[in-house]
Order: sequence, then structure tokens, then C-alpha cells
Amino acid sequence: MKHHRILLMFCCLLLVGASSLYASSFNRGIGAQVGQLSSAGLSFYQRLDDTRALQATIGLSLDSNYSVATFLDYGLGLEYQHTFFSTSYQDWFASDLYWFVGVNHGGSAGWNSDATLAQAYTPSVGIGAGFGVEPVFVSHFSVPVSFGYGIFYTAEGSSVVDMLSISFLAQIGVRYRF
Repeated sequence: MKHHRILLMFCCLLLVGASSLYASSFNRGIGAQVGQLSSAGLSFYQRLDDTRALQATIGLSLDSNYSVATFLDYGLGLEYQHTFFSTSYQDWFASDLYWFVGVNHGGSAGWNSDATLAQAYTPSVGIGAGFGVEPVFVSHFSVPVSFGYGIFYTAEGSSVVDMLSISFLAQIGVRYRF
């Protein structure tokens, strides 16, 4: 019985070690992303080839306090990522350095308990770009972190200057690559 346990542990170690050797073969990923340009919500990552990838994020929030009001917020983000440096430090750790460009659309609205508008529907759009790093642990788990700048237009305000904003972007995500 003792030999079976040792053999089982050896096979598990061999399997984990072999899976970490092929980090580049995992071209998709699912997880969560938080950022003004990428949106905050569930994300899907698809590698197109060795240097190009797309990431889509969708977020939805419905906050309802039935005696007062109901608020709806949503966001959709799409990013193109281009890797310009990639390295593997050990069999269990790899890292990609990339630049990105992305677009965002979101909106919010609110209703009172008597179905009147508490907050009119306010759409927003944005575009931005920057740089990011994606460390990959044990071939599957990654934590992409990116920084850049974005221009955002929100359809509320008295003038165009009030509706436009230029912002520094800091975004982070967690994903499982497969």
C-alpha cells in the first residue's frame, strides 16, 4: 500500500511538471477583470497567435432596494493585446510584456419604487491604450496588470468639455488559462 501512495504522488508530480512545460499552448482564459477601460466583470481571453490576443469583459450590476430605488449599471470592454517580450524564468513561471488598445461602452440608470426615473439613462464610451505585464504561474494562473491612458465621453453635463475626461488607467485581472 505504501508503494502505491509513493507511485501516485510521483505520477501527480510528473503530471504537474509536464503541464508547466507547455505554457504557450494554453490559448484561452476565463476570469475576472477590473478597470475603467476593460470594465469590471467576467472576462474571456483568446490568443490569436504567438503575439496577438483579444480580451472581452462584461460587467452587470443591478442593485435593488425595493422600498427606495433600483439602479442598473453595465459595462462592456474589448482590448487588443500585442506581446513584444516574453520569457520563462523556471518551468513554473512565465511572463509576457504587452501593449494594448481598447474600447469601452457602459451605461447606468435608476428607478424609484413607483417606477419613475430616479436617474436618467446615461451612456458612456471610451478608448485608451497602454502597457501591461502578465505573469503566468504553473502554466495556468495569470494576473494581468496594465497601465495607460483613456479618453471617456459620458452623455451628461452642460457642455462637451464637461462630458469628456482623460484618465490614467490602472487595470488588474485574474484568469485561468486553458
